[in-house]
Amino acid sequence: MTTEDRKPSSLAPSALEEVEQDNTAPPPLFTNGTTYDLSDPLMWTWKKKHLALIAMCYMAFMTNFLAGYGVPMIIPQAKEWKLSPADSTRSLSGNTSAQGFGSLIAVPFAQRFGILPVMFWSTFITFFMTIASALCPDDWIGFIAIRVIQGLFATAAQVLGMTVIQDIFFFEEHARKLGIWGWSILIGPYFGPFLASFIMTTQKWRTAFWIVSPFSGIGMVFIIFLMDETTFDRINSSNNPPRPETYWKYKVQTLSGIYGYRAKGKPTLLQGCLEIWTVFSKPQFYTLFFYHGATYMWSVGINGSLILFLVPPPPKGYGFKSIDIGLIYFAPMVGVVLGELWGHFFNDFIQARSIRKNKGLFEPESRLWALYFSTVFTAIGLGLLGIGLEDLWTWGIIALLWGTYIWSLMISTVAISAYALDCFPDNSAAASALLNFTRVLHGFLVPFFQNKWANAVGANWSFGTQAIACVVAFGIIPIVQKCGKRWREKTTQGPDLTIVTRAKGQP
Repeated sequence: MTTEDRKPSSLAPSALEEVEQDNTAPPPLFTNGTTYDLSDPLMWTWKKKHLALIAMCYMAFMTNFLAGYGVPMIIPQAKEWKLSPADSTRSLSGNTSAQGFGSLIAVPFAQRFGILPVMFWSTFITFFMTIASALCPDDWIGFIAIRVIQGLFATAAQVLGMTVIQDIFFFEEHARKLGIWGWSILIGPYFGPFLASFIMTTQKWRTAFWIVSPFSGIGMVFIIFLMDETTFDRINSSNNPPRPETYWKYKVQTLSGIYGYRAKGKPTLLQGCLEIWTVFSKPQFYTLFFYHGATYMWSVGINGSLILFLVPPPPKGYGFKSIDIGLIYFAPMVGVVLGELWGHFFNDFIQARSIRKNKGLFEPESRLWALYFSTVFTAIGLGLLGIGLEDLWTWGIIALLWGTYIWSLMISTVAISAYALDCFPDNSAAASALLNFTRVLHGFLVPFFQNKWANAVGANWSFGTQAIACVVAFGIIPIVQKCGKRWREKTTQGPDLTIVTRAKGQP
């Protein structure tokens, strides 16, 4: 690819020092907090940006919160419907698998009609499916169907969060905001069982769903009043539809999708679907598809099946009661919080170091150095967790190892999401949907065989094999770092280089 054909991307953080401009490089696009259109979401106030981020992260949290909320209900539902505990987990697997397909469906509609209407309608349906879970008659097939529909629509916030962050925040803010968004995704599946475990001590499982229904309603209120449409055409401003005169007319049009439908230059639904395939077919994505799935999938399995290790009385298990199960979920939640705090500074350090080393040019592959660190603790956490469950180590050590594994996942998830955003800045929704699909595709299968596998060979060997799989999958990362730049130069999906400093003489 010639110099003239390259697509540079630049958003210049004021904290970085000025460098001499390289006249052989393509000219950077300097924003530095200034655009020519005040309606550009990049020009929103700090308050408006972070209120939108709160609304998005709340619903991203609710997606996995609602999925994990059903974990403590496995045993009572199995007794009510005369099922085995393993069969009772089908509603969890169905909800989780539907999230993956829902993420792929959400992207074309968001690209055609806008972010806000997809968020609103998906939250609206999620709210009523949560109520339907409480109203479900004595029919476990019907309950599974309701949970599948709930997962199908609830996943929109997880998919569109990366695009919203790109739309309203500058480059130097991306990794930090992706950390907050990743935190909301990863803490949800553990806070759900934590809360449900306490509710289930005094209430039946249907009542537990009634209690949690207003949580989804709050999300709908957040979407209506805190969010705004973030889609904006910066290249051709004439494609942006005129804003209605009144606040409520504008709100109705953006929430319904009318405003986005009137926008020009939008891809069709078919083009949106083809864009997903285009992103997936690029080596800088499908290589990470393998690594991310192989490391993340076991967290889904642990969340859905760990209860089957904890509930049986000694010597087969720990004899945990409902409150005990709730308390142990503190471990992964603490892991997520510490992972966010660590990543907040660690990813900034890697980013700034890469920029200084390359004299103002940012190499996206530098973000993957975080995976060298995280993979070590992923393997240690998984391997020792299996040994601990097999030998019935004290529950405190089990909690520590589980938290360590989730802490490492938080670090790797943010690094991979940031790398995907750097490689596909114009296709962030498609990249995010595929990352979510990666997690779900690999993860929803694990509860089907996790318990049977551990019973057949022992928890030490099953979890140990999982740890080895993570290490083997890591072998792809040095290849991505070595070949990533060449791969990016061969595609028009993203920039060959990102210029993040102001040259001397630039305003």
